[in-house]
Amino acid sequence: MKTLHSQFMLSITTALLVVAPMACDQSAPTPPKNAATAATSSLPKDLFITQEPAGALGVLKVRQSAKAGDHVAMIGRIGGSINPFVSNRAVFTMVDASLTSCLEMGDAAHCPTPADYCCEDSNELAKAMASVTITDKTGKPLAISLATEGSLKPLMWIAVEGTLQPMDGGAFIVNADHIYKMPNDPLASRLK
Repeated sequence: MKTLHSQFMLSITTALLVVAPMACDQSAPTPPKNAATAATSSLPKDLFITQEPAGALGVLKVRQSAKAGDHVAMIGRIGGSINPFVSNRAVFTMVDASLTSCLEMGDAAHCPTPADYCCEDSNELAKAMASVTITDKTGKPLAISLATEGSLKPLMWIAVEGTLQPMDGGAFIVNADHIYKMPNDPLASRLK
């Protein structure tokens, strides 16, 4: 019995040694990219603009005055959760600049996740947040992560221009046409 088991193991090992190098010489087949996939994997060329949108207001003021379908321009910081970017979707959250992140409080060491605004009251934070999406022509968020594309970072000071979507259950969602990275951001050198 021992001999049969040893022969079996030797056969398996020999087969692997012969077949494995052949398999390594072949690359895995590349799936074809169709037009629909390619279209959803890149950001619009005119998404990032070089001038602040006219009439941009803080997130809180926009939330108080805008209604679904309105063209809005708002200013704030990317944040509101530990990771304000949605994985594999062009969606993020931003917070009104009147709220203070832990990074702005001076002692960065006391909070490992300052973009979540954990030092603020959670009810006040919810009132001061907006979701921002970059969509395709059908209105669906692009299948791309803004955490790795577009050079956006948590707590970056930005202005967003776009259209306010219908609000379900208190959600405040803006489909962004343009994003402007605010100059002279006092936190810029401390953002990761």
